[in-house]
Amino acid sequence: MFTPTSDLADAAALTTRPSMALSVRNARLFAGTIILLFLLLGIGYSLVVPPFETPDEIYHYAFARHLAQGNALPVQSDDVKGPWEQEGSQAPLYYMLVGWLTSGIDQNDFAAISTLNPRANIGDPLFPGNKNRMLYSAVAYPLQGANLALHIGRWCSLLLGALTLWLTYLTARLAFPRACALPLFTLLVVASIPQFIFISASLSNDNLIITASAAVVYWLARLLAKPTAVPPVQGKIDQLYLWEWLMLGLLLGIAALSKLQGLGLFVLSALAVLLLAWTRRDGWLPLRAFLPVALPAVVLAGWWYWRNYTLYGDWSGVSHLLANNGLRSHPLTLASFWQEFRGLRYSFWGLFGWFNLLLPTWIYTLLDIVTIGAAAGLVFALRRRVRTIFVTSYGRVRLLVLLWAALSIVLIFYWISQANGSQGRLLFPAINAFAILLSLGLNVWLRRLSTRWRLTAFLALPAFLFACSLFVLTVLLPASYAAPKPVTSIPATAKTVDVIYGDQDKIRLLALEIPPTRFKPGDYVPVTLYLRADIKIKDDYQVFIQLLDDQRSEVGNLTTHTGWGRNPTRLWQAGAIYADTYPVLIEGAIDEHSPLLAQVYIGFVDPKTEQSGHLPIPAHTQAGAKIDPPFLGQITISPAQWPQLDHPGAQIVGTQFGQVIQLSQYDQPQEITATTQSTLPVTLLWDAIGTPATDYTAFVHLRRADGKPVAGVDRAPAADRFPTHFWRAGDRILSDYTLSLPQGLPVGVYDIWVGLYESNSGGALRLPVTEKAGRTTGDGEVWLGKVTVH
Repeated sequence: MFTPTSDLADAAALTTRPSMALSVRNARLFAGTIILLFLLLGIGYSLVVPPFETPDEIYHYAFARHLAQGNALPVQSDDVKGPWEQEGSQAPLYYMLVGWLTSGIDQNDFAAISTLNPRANIGDPLFPGNKNRMLYSAVAYPLQGANLALHIGRWCSLLLGALTLWLTYLTARLAFPRACALPLFTLLVVASIPQFIFISASLSNDNLIITASAAVVYWLARLLAKPTAVPPVQGKIDQLYLWEWLMLGLLLGIAALSKLQGLGLFVLSALAVLLLAWTRRDGWLPLRAFLPVALPAVVLAGWWYWRNYTLYGDWSGVSHLLANNGLRSHPLTLASFWQEFRGLRYSFWGLFGWFNLLLPTWIYTLLDIVTIGAAAGLVFALRRRVRTIFVTSYGRVRLLVLLWAALSIVLIFYWISQANGSQGRLLFPAINAFAILLSLGLNVWLRRLSTRWRLTAFLALPAFLFACSLFVLTVLLPASYAAPKPVTSIPATAKTVDVIYGDQDKIRLLALEIPPTRFKPGDYVPVTLYLRADIKIKDDYQVFIQLLDDQRSEVGNLTTHTGWGRNPTRLWQAGAIYADTYPVLIEGAIDEHSPLLAQVYIGFVDPKTEQSGHLPIPAHTQAGAKIDPPFLGQITISPAQWPQLDHPGAQIVGTQFGQVIQLSQYDQPQEITATTQSTLPVTLLWDAIGTPATDYTAFVHLRRADGKPVAGVDRAPAADRFPTHFWRAGDRILSDYTLSLPQGLPVGVYDIWVGLYESNSGGALRLPVTEKAGRTTGDGEVWLGKVTVH
């Protein structure tokens, strides 16, 4: 059995030894240092992240700017979207605060720093390019005008983040009253989480609801931590004062006016009040608390919910929020949930930009292991201490944070079931609760270590998270948004093309480089372009790379602003050479009868004329000769599976031509009826056993017994799709030939002959038969068999 006294001693495992003891004063000094370090990191993030390169920041800013200009709250519509998009349906307190702070700033240059990248990659961290939501994120804007207002909003958020940390520390002290190190560990973990720093350094209403939630949880924890007695003992119960209930109502009102998630705190508060009434054996307490809590909350936030009801017939405004944000089109299944759960886990620790910048994946695996270990420890701790959870003050506080963590999980899963996408930042209103539970769970295992190793083990996680945060600040974010630097030379392996695009803004494609390897469907083909502009370009042009089959149908296509979106042509330095590498996905339908020699079509598009149909801008040589279309390279795409001739009547041949091509199998009808059939189908299976020196054409002839031809077809084995001089040993080609039979073909027995000749010889230069596996004439042809015509 565990008594309150023994449980307290167990919770204080980190501080029972003199070598690890911390005074309250020193603990607060450490806490202040941690928060100061967080602020310094956050300022770095706010300056390194380009304008509007955090989730929905451009819409949050537009809402705040709208209010800063003296306008009323926007009225949302399903048909007409303002620059604030779905954020115009959000609770307005944060935007009022930022709008008030920035109202004296001229923000008319907003359009100049908010040009969207039309090819931006949003929500796909595995896609290699276009991470920038804004087209000119590589530009360093001065801190003035709209950019200054944006950063004031970011710094306001950062101060809210610092306040969240302090409230988290105070709540952790109530959860671990005699363990000074555990509250510091809790604080340090939250302050080091890369995603928390990233969001705290952004202009987003998430920051106000996170702080308001931390404040409500702390205030409830403070009320629950007041001494009580079961059963009541005179003089052993602290009074609950009217001003404390009024403060709770004020904090709940702030939360409700910050974001709809704040409404979950009303449920948490109701549960906490019931717990207070039960532990104090005071059944009238909920009634006495109701009015002083409800009144300030309703006065502060009720007007906005009433406005929603009168405007939209929906007191929460969720219908318009979902209509603009995107309703889930398909029910949430187990498979889709697991995929979203991975994104939720990743983005809790760190998924940056517009949900498209990942940390190395092994980091998430390691943090998953830590989380599972902490969860197991938490279950073990709660199971052991269930008898004391209502008796001790810290037990009630731990129950409170557990309830808030559970409620937050329920809320986010409800949101996932209704809307597209889920992000870990939506769990941040309960980040203090999760961090306290993490500390409690890890402490179950780490307290078993010796004094020498215990502190090191506890510091390992925040140190690791801090290192990740520094990596994001100094490496990941700069590399994702900075424009690529010019190169000084073009490698000898690149193919010189020197094609000029456009007549005024002249873009020169000096060379390109494609690896001389084979590709398969689903592969990415790396295409490197060496580009230059001799004079400053005035417009932004998009480059496209298409992979076309023999029918000029697309089997791969990529369109983007240059530099993978980070270096649009307007930012180019005159005379500088830029090396842009683009992986083009092979995704079109590939005929599996043979490999495909795909043409690489490279061009540029003027976005201003794209809608009118004037897609590619003209391409020409330096001498002015037009290049249409500019097929500038070729790649070989092998089929996913080599073709097989598995027809029941297929015959094995095995005849080799020139020791480079083997006719392995064939299939033909043995008999046909001339009165009902006008064609004779013949299928040939070729295998490359070497590298042909030139292009060859195959002939399939139907001859009479005296050798006179009556029908025939001459065509390359793979037609224009894959000329033979591109064949390599191991290639396999399945060819279908259809011989048109002349009218009135006499009945009789006819022979089918097959051979190969050089395509440019007109049939004169045949490829000799070098390995005979059947009847031949000695003139580069092989007899396949007889066909009886009835």
